[in-house]
Amino acid sequence: MILLNRKDTIKFLILTELIKNPECNQRDIAKKLELTPQAISEYFKELVSEELVKIVHKGYYEVTKKGEEWVGKALFDIHVFTEELLKKIYSKTIVAIAKGEIKNGDEVRYWVEDGFIFASKEKGNGIALTSAKDGEDVLIKPIEIFIPPEKGEIIIVKVPNVAEGGSRRVDLSKLSELVKSKSRSIVVAIGVEALITCRKIRVEPIFFGSKLVTVEAAHHGSGVIVVCTDKLVEDLVRTLIDEGLKFEVVEFNL
Repeated sequence: MILLNRKDTIKFLILTELIKNPECNQRDIAKKLELTPQAISEYFKELVSEELVKIVHKGYYEVTKKGEEWVGKALFDIHVFTEELLKKIYSKTIVAIAKGEIKNGDEVRYWVEDGFIFASKEKGNGIALTSAKDGEDVLIKPIEIFIPPEKGEIIIVKVPNVAEGGSRRVDLSKLSELVKSKSRSIVVAIGVEALITCRKIRVEPIFFGSKLVTVEAAHHGSGVIVVCTDKLVEDLVRTLIDEGLKFEVVEFNL
C-alpha cells in the first residue's frame, strides 16, 4: 500500500503528474509537490534506475510501460482501500428525533440542533430505516459524509464562596435575564452555592456530574450556562481548555 510509505507516495504523485501532463518538467513537478530541486532530482534518479520513467531530454521525462503498470496497481490498491473505508463510514446508522411523520425508505435531511440530531422528510443526506411519528425516534442511514456541529457556547457564571456571601451576593435578576435569553442552553450548577443560586431564580439545574455534562453537551453543539462556585472555577476552566472548548466567564455580584 503506497500510502504507508512516503517515498512511494511521492513517486506515485510524480508519475501521475507526468501521465496527466507529459510536457511538465522536474521544476514544474517540484513546485507542484512543494519539494526542493535537490529532492525531486533524487526521486527522478530512483525512478529512472527502476525503469519507471525514461529521460526524453534534460529535465524532461516520460513514463514507461512498467511505470504505467506500477501506477495502475497503486490506483487499484487505493481504490480497494477507499471503497472499504467508505462502506464503513456509510454503514453507520444514526438515531434521530423525527420532525414530522417519516416513513421507512423516505429520503430525509438530518441535522444537529442544541446537541440533538433531528430528521425531517425532505431531500437531504440520509434514508429512513424505520417509520416514526413526529417526536419519535427514527433510525437514519447517512448517504453523505456528516459534518459535525460547531462546539456549543459555554458561559460560566461565577458565584462567591459561602464565606464571601454565596448566593446572597449574586444579582439574581441578571442571572435570570441571561437564562431567559439563552432559553435553548442547558443550565448546570457546580458547587452548593451555585445550586442554591439557580433555585432562587426557579431553575433546577443539572447538578450531579455537571462538569462532564458541560463537556459532553458543548462537544455536541449545545449551549451551556455553568453556574459555578468561585473556588471550583479554576478546575472547570482547566478541563475546558484541555477539551479545546471556548468559554466566557461572567460575574453578577451585588
